[in-house]
Amino acid sequence: MKENFIDLTDGTRLSVRVNFGTIYYLQKQKGFYRIQKKAEKNKKKLTEEESFELAAYVIYAILRSNGKTVGFDEALSLVPPDTEQLEKVLQVFQEEYDRYVKKKQAQSSVMPGK
Repeated sequence: MKENFIDLTDGTRLSVRVNFGTIYYLQKQKGFYRIQKKAEKNKKKLTEEESFELAAYVIYAILRSNGKTVGFDEALSLVPPDTEQLEKVLQVFQEEYDRYVKKKQAQSSVMPGK
């Protein structure tokens, strides 16, 4: 299995893993769904500010689900300033999220044996 990492501005590498906690913390963020809907329609239409905010939501949720106590402002300060890195953050998270959703769907569709 391929490990995906995000290089943060403080020099640390954050392993991208999506689990129940990650989804929970994303759902608690007020502006996440507004930006996510806009990103689903057309990722290139996101402004630079919205891209940073979306990446900060993702980083915040991953850090919180890993047990670290951070605020949204701290997560925003950890977002890589390079736009290519931002796209990588969002792409890697989307891949991990899709893998998580498929796994949950497979678990819920398994029929009990007779």
